[in-house]
Amino acid sequence: MEKTEFDIIIIPENCGKKKVYSIYSIQVPNVVTQGKTIEEAKQMLREALGLYFNDMPEEKEKLICAEKQVAPLISRLFL
Repeated sequence: MEKTEFDIIIIPENCGKKKVYSIYSIQVPNVVTQGKTIEEAKQMLREALGLYFNDMPEEKEKLICAEKQVAPLISRLFL
């Protein structure tokens, strides 16, 4: 199975014992999940994306095709 690379956004929420990390992919922004640690959040996102693509395989095919083309990059520029 071909691996697909995703750009992810991780957002820390709350403090102390209530702290969680919300996470989603730029390529699939409608799949959002959380974890108590960053690693847990990443694992939860892997699982959520896996379920999403099982239900909508055509969406993963679109991403694979887009990766083979020159895709835009997201970065920062400081002045």
